[in-house]
Amino acid sequence: MPARWTIHPVCNVGLLEPYREDPIGRPQLAMPAPEIIDSEPSYVVAEVVDSRWYGNPKSNFPHGFVQYLVAWDGYGPEENSWEPLEMLEGTAMQGLVNFHDKYPSKPRDHRVIDVIMRGKKRRR
Repeated sequence: MPARWTIHPVCNVGLLEPYREDPIGRPQLAMPAPEIIDSEPSYVVAEVVDSRWYGNPKSNFPHGFVQYLVAWDGYGPEENSWEPLEMLEGTAMQGLVNFHDKYPSKPRDHRVIDVIMRGKKRRR
């Protein structure tokens, strides 16, 4: 570690795992490179796994809002991340609707409720 870092160079041994080669000799899967759209990386959402309140749920946005646990296409579960709705709008709305249809009691952003209600009105 660089000398300018003022942190103690110790990590918890419980977090370490030995490297294990694949017994069959298969090559390790490479993570897919993101598409570059408008000079920014863009990733594909495989599915929405969970949702939670982030911050104080009784306060208004931005102090209390819903985050969604997203599984990314081509990446393992260790790469899942909590994302606010703004990061998922447009590209993952169908995944959000499917998630809330499957788990109606999970926390949801009010903007997703509007999309779900519009979809139910069209189906009739």
